[in-house]
Amino acid sequence: MNDTHDKSSVAPADARDEAAADDDRAGGADDLAPDDEERLVPQGNPLRWRGAVVFGAGCLVAFVVMALAPQLRWGVPLGALGIGVATLGLLDLLGSFDDPPERVVARVAIRDLLGPLALLGGGLAALFALITLTVAGYFSPLSPSRDGAPALLSLAIPGVAIPAAFLAAVVGAFRCGERLGPGRVDEAGAPRPLLRRHGFWLVALVTLLYLPMLGSHSLTDPWETHYGEVAREILARNDWISLWWAQDGWFWSKPVLDFWMQALAMAAFGVRYRSGEMLSAVAEGRTPWPEWAVRLPIFALTLIAVYLLYKAIARIFSRRAGLLAGVVLATMPQWFLVSHQTMTDMPFVATMSAAMALLLLGIHTDEAREARVYEVDLGVLKVGLSAYHLVLGAIVACALPQILYLLSRHVEIQPAPFGVRLHGDVFNSGSAGNCELPGNAACRAVLPVLPGLQPALQALIWAQTLGVVLYASWGERRVQRLLFLSAWFFAALSTMAKGPAGFGLPVLCALGYVVVSRRYRDLLRMEIPVGLLVLTCVALPWFVAMYARHGQPFTDRLLFHDMFKRAFTHVHDTNEGDDVSFRYYVWQLGYAMFPWTGLVPASLVWWLRRREGAGEGGAAGERGAPGDVCSADVRQGDASVFLAMWFIFGFALFSLMLTKFHHYILPAVPPAAMLTGILLDDMLRHQGGARGLARRLGGAASTPPSAGSGAAVVYERAMLGAIAIGAAILVFFVGRDLAMAREGQPSQARLLHLFTYNYKRPWPQSLDFSAALWAFTVAAAVLCLLLMVARFRRHVLYALLSLAVVFTAWGLDVYFVRTSPHWGQRETLLAYMRASQEIPGPLIAYQLNWKGENFYAGNKLAAFVSSGKKFQDYVNEQKKKGVKTFYFVTEHGRVSSLSNELGNPRFFDKLTSIELNNKFLVVRATFE
Repeated sequence: MNDTHDKSSVAPADARDEAAADDDRAGGADDLAPDDEERLVPQGNPLRWRGAVVFGAGCLVAFVVMALAPQLRWGVPLGALGIGVATLGLLDLLGSFDDPPERVVARVAIRDLLGPLALLGGGLAALFALITLTVAGYFSPLSPSRDGAPALLSLAIPGVAIPAAFLAAVVGAFRCGERLGPGRVDEAGAPRPLLRRHGFWLVALVTLLYLPMLGSHSLTDPWETHYGEVAREILARNDWISLWWAQDGWFWSKPVLDFWMQALAMAAFGVRYRSGEMLSAVAEGRTPWPEWAVRLPIFALTLIAVYLLYKAIARIFSRRAGLLAGVVLATMPQWFLVSHQTMTDMPFVATMSAAMALLLLGIHTDEAREARVYEVDLGVLKVGLSAYHLVLGAIVACALPQILYLLSRHVEIQPAPFGVRLHGDVFNSGSAGNCELPGNAACRAVLPVLPGLQPALQALIWAQTLGVVLYASWGERRVQRLLFLSAWFFAALSTMAKGPAGFGLPVLCALGYVVVSRRYRDLLRMEIPVGLLVLTCVALPWFVAMYARHGQPFTDRLLFHDMFKRAFTHVHDTNEGDDVSFRYYVWQLGYAMFPWTGLVPASLVWWLRRREGAGEGGAAGERGAPGDVCSADVRQGDASVFLAMWFIFGFALFSLMLTKFHHYILPAVPPAAMLTGILLDDMLRHQGGARGLARRLGGAASTPPSAGSGAAVVYERAMLGAIAIGAAILVFFVGRDLAMAREGQPSQARLLHLFTYNYKRPWPQSLDFSAALWAFTVAAAVLCLLLMVARFRRHVLYALLSLAVVFTAWGLDVYFVRTSPHWGQRETLLAYMRASQEIPGPLIAYQLNWKGENFYAGNKLAAFVSSGKKFQDYVNEQKKKGVKTFYFVTEHGRVSSLSNELGNPRFFDKLTSIELNNKFLVVRATFE
């Protein structure tokens, strides 16, 4: 296929879309499709029974992997391949690849895609290989640097090669889209090469900021290691339903999405998850980095959320506004720090943000517009691809493995000697390989509390639900409806991440938006019945399976203790003596959004001016486009209302909760960043007086000047000048709190407090970032002040953006990397592993329950949260068995107590210093 044919094939599709929309609006009869408007379910293509064969083959592969008694090293990738094949087969069974020729807008032969596919596949293969080798420690030196920190070489190779491989895959994906058709032109129908794509530069920026040091520092206690240990136990116990938590038993505090993602990544990239093996590569002369595997899924979700938010803002406002909003979000400290944490908050907020972005896109998409079909000639057959396959494929790929896993709970396959055993659901309690150690419960077989609700019955229910979703969407090709289905899908993932708020907050924002904008008909288009079914078959299977196994104690802990009680009582928070009123999150948002803190308050009220201007504006906005459902002014005003409501509802919800952690306010950060990016775009667009802006956005606080008058120019300059002065003052005081060391104040630790747990921990005396923080503070304040000068505003804004990017790079690659040894236990456990190679001895956790010791030791340690007689009896018992050397991981403040309980042994050596980790250390005690 040549380019001339490709370009000409796109235009008729637009004409068909517009003609179809005109026909629908005119209400005339259609001879081509007389039943489409009358059918409750859009008519799909005829079934293709060849797809059933492919579907069955893929399901069989995945099912066998799940039912095998022994775990395979490549079991997760092989199972994922089976799910992928089954998904394609199911979509083929529905005839979705056979859309009629009149829907096809471009055709390409497979040979024309070989080059881009090679680049895409090569980039992904290189990414997989590099992360696997990094996880195994092949890029790490045989020994650390003098202070125990990793040497520069071990960080430089993955820090450069992994982002390069990922960006190569991104370029390959774009080239595929370009050859296929959807990437050839932009939304206006004009050719736009990759390097002129704002979205690509945003993806590249986020990748270069977030990916280089993603896994090159310790997991942070307590959240990352808490959840990382639960994910490790999924693999060690080979149980993807019932979660186990080291010496604390069943883990019922959080839903399962984060743990599943971590476990899948650990298995795929070869993390040694079995008992005592997490850091066992040290014995082979390598330093492993399992952190790369467990954090990579969080990076992926973060990038998806940022890009979809960019697309929503770019579609409604402008590409530049979308880019600015994306950069602002990516450079806000709470967002970029939590994006490097394997905790449940980013999976919750990122997927919810994606749902909000897709909802915003759907609301502002013409309801008559259909998804374009791009045909690939494979030689023996022709395949039509469209957005339908992305949306329905994602839903199937997330629901199907849950259904198959439930079925596999009744089958056990032994490969040698080969045998198949059918049975009811039976699962095990205890930490695999560690059941005999102190602090761990005994391993035993357990039967479900509700034996009548067997996994096979559950699988049947979810399969029927998925079948209804597929039938209801069989012939759905309207872009708006597909966007709404995508929003429901991401809301389901958000629910799997942290519970009902995952879909509750988007639903609340959507309803509030509909009421405020009076667009009640949008409720009929939001795919509510099918969306609820998507939510059911994607999000609910694990909750129901857990209830069937564990009964009311599970729901009491998850729903009532960790959700209801956290909302109405104080549970586990560490805010004693702090003001936890409305002011609490205002205070924390100041640090969470630095250096944009000064401009965020202005952006949160600037939308009011836009809204009033939209109400007075004409029918055709200056950024409108043919075929839009409403003028640009109205669209932008409505979108601003939606973003403001998202912020208000998020802020109000978590401010009203009595249990408060600093990271709980993360859901309010994305909408604030989007509104700030829109404000920056307005500043750039109207830097020289803003006559157009004064006309459209006039007067929220007072009567606006008349359009085009000289007074309007003065008024607008005064408003922006006041914003600049206020921003400079506010950002200075926030930066002062971050940088200045004051008695009883956390100062430099405030950034860490955006995601950690114990806000009273002392700051390491060996670290001092005050000079750097003061430099960023002064620079941000000066640049905000210079925004008042209209002549220099464009250059000042670009300088402020550059400062934010530098601050993000410093925060992730310097601040975070250097503080992580003090807030984690990687380095202390590595010290134990190295020392035990020379002088073997058991590891004991003394008066410790942070879970970092469990994760990095593969839970192969005797755990004594409280010591005393049981502890002394265990040590004496080991001494009678001939053990002379013991290793203890504990806190610095408990070393004297440990020595006393051991009888003050003659050889009592601290293997790690307070300069390496100011909280945890490893002690070696040798008895003669």
